[in-house]
Amino acid sequence: MANQYNKRVVNVKPTSIAMLQGVFGAIAGFAVAVIFSLNAFIDIADSTVSVLGGLALGLTAGALAILVVPLVYFGIGWVIGLIQGFVLNVLIETSGGIEVNLKDNK
Repeated sequence: MANQYNKRVVNVKPTSIAMLQGVFGAIAGFAVAVIFSLNAFIDIADSTVSVLGGLALGLTAGALAILVVPLVYFGIGWVIGLIQGFVLNVLIETSGGIEVNLKDNK
């Protein structure tokens, strides 16, 4: 039979929360970049006289967006997560901690 017991969390690493927020930001940034790259690919291909030239410019803009936008979104998400981690620590210390119920699976 598994033993259950309560523990109190009194501190979290702000960088852990920052990393989680950064990864979510990078995933969102990748989705935004894919949509932007498809839009740029179609717009540039339609606006040029040379179809191959337009396709090349559209692919270049799209590939650059797919590389840069997730990194920017990751950075922004990381900074926001770091701030949230510090605020969470202040709230946890003020309230005396968060009680969690743990179960031992032995």
